Amino acid sequence: MQETGGVWGDPRSAKVQIGDEFLELVPEKAHDVNVLRGWLRRVNGPNYPQPFLVEGPPGCFRLYVGDAAERIRTARGIQ
Repeated sequence: MQETGGVWGDPRSAKVQIGDEFLELVPEKAHDVNVLRGWLRRVNGPNYPQPFLVEGPPGCFRLYVGDAAERIRTARGIQ
């Protein structure tokens, strides 16, 4: 997928781990952390039950989908 402007980002700018129920992103750049924090407000809005994006510990993000998204969202008090 391309970034805005049609330029690919540095593939080494983040660590990615694929789990059974999540995709974990650990960005290396402060700008990328800020972009993902901006996504938190948009992705986790009340109109969209899935996917569910969580930050914790700071700078480490997990994206949940399907049943896992519903389970995590409920456990966190349906944010």
